[in-house]
Amino acid sequence: MFISDNFISNKNYEDLYLDKEKEIVSYLLSNGVSLNNANNITDKLYYRFHNLYNIVNASEEELLKIKGLTPKKVFILKSISSLLEYYLVNSLRVDSLEFKKKDLIEYLTIKFGRLKFETFSLICFDINKRFISIEQIFRGTIDSATIYPRDLVDKALSLGASYVILSHNHPSGIAKPSKADIEITEIIYKAFFMINIKVLDHIIIAGNLHYSFRENGIIDNYKEAVIAGV
Repeated sequence: MFISDNFISNKNYEDLYLDKEKEIVSYLLSNGVSLNNANNITDKLYYRFHNLYNIVNASEEELLKIKGLTPKKVFILKSISSLLEYYLVNSLRVDSLEFKKKDLIEYLTIKFGRLKFETFSLICFDINKRFISIEQIFRGTIDSATIYPRDLVDKALSLGASYVILSHNHPSGIAKPSKADIEITEIIYKAFFMINIKVLDHIIIAGNLHYSFRENGIIDNYKEAVIAGV
């Protein structure tokens, strides 16, 4: 069967991407063993964990259950996550936010998607929307009793930020914001508005999933409420 040059289904794209991903993993695991053995190990990994994200976030104990994997090879697999974090953070420094939103979400997913506790982060950008830094503010349940807008404002001002993005994770795996998430984000939005720092988004990370307050119209609702003096 021939595939048209002008049309490749989403499934074809997924298969091509997965094949390339597995090829890279096999290459990384081939040190000291034949490529055929490395391919066999890779097949077992993907049968058990399904994708690279799950593989690099699996515990060392889980990975060592895969026949053929040694502590050295597990170290190589775990290093992939660190390399991706380094690459994605540094890629954010290159251009403006509009071109790097996808990289930011990928970084947040890798960094916080598998955590068993909630963590809240502040991502800061300068007046030209160039990335400054990602600051992990605290761990714990996200509510008005644990988040102090003044602390966020002080951190943003100390870094010279003109724009910020808020982010926290949901260990439950459910990306939808809670009532508390929406309420505290509005309080934070208003605090930043008062000092002329714009909150661009609040991104919730839940495993491989994410939820954007901006994409779902919530940030615009805050803006309208502030302008209306509500």
